[in-house]
Amino acid sequence: MVLVGCAVQVKTYQNPKADLAKYSSWCWMQGCEVKYQGPEYYNDEKSITEISNAIAWNMHDKGYLQSDETSDLVLNFYVIMEQDSMEVNSAYTSNFSDEWLSTLYPEYEQFLKGSLVIDVIDRRSSELVWTSNAIKYLDINPEFDKESIWNGVGKAMKKFPVKME
Repeated sequence: MVLVGCAVQVKTYQNPKADLAKYSSWCWMQGCEVKYQGPEYYNDEKSITEISNAIAWNMHDKGYLQSDETSDLVLNFYVIMEQDSMEVNSAYTSNFSDEWLSTLYPEYEQFLKGSLVIDVIDRRSSELVWTSNAIKYLDINPEFDKESIWNGVGKAMKKFPVKME
């Protein structure tokens, strides 16, 4: 498929009013536990565990301590999967009638547009501090791929600021 293997596209937003220097700890949003949010058919425990582990590792790597309900920040992530298709040009046609038929009956390639959204929220004010939306095109039935998950989360969190001491 043409789209599979495409790079992860990432858009981030950092609240300009947020003083990121004052934050040092974080916790998952719902009772400091990972709660999956996304389409039920993608609620795969193995994938969700890898996504949450990759986020936790990135937060640790950037100097933030995973804590409890008293943490400075709360994190949440959710997965969005949208099925889509695109018309693909048929292979070389051998004659005019084949070319004419391919315009009447075009071929379509099915794929998923997968998004991983990571939100970082100030616990006290409930204001969004930072968010990332990572988009990748996937096969219609994606298989578990630990390396792709970690690479995708790494790219999604690349612009999250490192904790200044």
